[in-house]
Amino acid sequence: MTAEQHKVEKSGENHQEPREWQTKKLDEVAHINLGQSPKGEYYNEEGEGPHFIQGSKNFGNKYPELERFCSEPKREAEEGDVLISVRAPVGPVNIAPENLCIGRGVTALRLDEGSNEYLYYYLKYFEHKWSQFADGTTFNSITKSDLQNLEIPYPPIKERNGIAFILSKIDEKIEVNNRINADLEEIAQSVFNSWFVDFDPYQDFKESEIGKIPKNSKVIELGEILSLEYGDGLSKDDRDGGEFPVYGSNGINGGHSEFLIEGPGVVVGRKGTIGTANYEPRNFWCIDTTFYVKPKDEYDMLFYYHILKNGVRLKHLGSDSAVPGLNRNTVHDQKVALPDRERIKEFVKMIKPMYGVQERIRQENEDLEKLRDTLLPKLMSGEIRVDDIKLDELKLDREV
Repeated sequence: MTAEQHKVEKSGENHQEPREWQTKKLDEVAHINLGQSPKGEYYNEEGEGPHFIQGSKNFGNKYPELERFCSEPKREAEEGDVLISVRAPVGPVNIAPENLCIGRGVTALRLDEGSNEYLYYYLKYFEHKWSQFADGTTFNSITKSDLQNLEIPYPPIKERNGIAFILSKIDEKIEVNNRINADLEEIAQSVFNSWFVDFDPYQDFKESEIGKIPKNSKVIELGEILSLEYGDGLSKDDRDGGEFPVYGSNGINGGHSEFLIEGPGVVVGRKGTIGTANYEPRNFWCIDTTFYVKPKDEYDMLFYYHILKNGVRLKHLGSDSAVPGLNRNTVHDQKVALPDRERIKEFVKMIKPMYGVQERIRQENEDLEKLRDTLLPKLMSGEIRVDDIKLDELKLDREV
């Protein structure tokens, strides 16, 4: 925990909003625009009309991932509008990165004055409360009336803008870190593909059952150097949020105070999202929709990771038609060109520092997320004031 987090968590619990703050109904201070889905014939992926967003799959990050377009939108959200999911799951929010077509299940919100990000962060804080909204009942949708009558703290515009600025600076640093990690991953994958798929560094080749390969390589079945072992079930209700990451087929999905596998390790999606490979330097748990790698040789785990991620087309090996599935024996039978040990050691020596930087960045992001999530409710309640926070003390620009 940083010194700044410690100060934040030590501040008083029994706090009232500052006297100059008001409480407003959302309808009094914001424009509320409910989405309306166009006819299916207007959806396209060719770029006709604005991007289209509908449903929870577009939520999760501050800005949504956009794929489809709509040539005749029924409702549009403006760039910068807060988008809230109003059908199951209820409550997730993000921000429109451009003018969008919004369908049923999404509502666009825009403050009449001041930073719209203030509303975004307040609704992020409010997300977990939607299931108890409206007399404590649990439901799968919220209505326009629910939104209109939602009461929000409404400090003066300078304070609202300051709150949004502080929280957005933390999120910006997290996003910059994520881009750095993505770039490092891309570089490592490019090196692997250049060396061990395209064979760029080699000049002497020989024919093999899988085509031309470098002379000092040999064809093997993956099962000769690794075994895919089944993960173990751990329901969401049983995960206690502990320090060890819990992997499902699509990546990390929670934490637990116990681990199943000592890191570093590699997790491969077995059911659902098949063929995804994840490298994890820490001890971890992987559930029964995944495999983990058990080495049969002394290669570094990073080599096992890259040969599964880039050397074999795992996602095309699914065998189950109704529910995509990956058969481990099919993976074990895959033939690959295995380089000589010295070349593998050279590859690992080159990329390993990148993964050390990635891990430091991941830890920094974890600290930043905790700081943001600790600051958010205290800034929203006025327990901590904007003028009390010195951005330079948060060290948002420090080197990794």
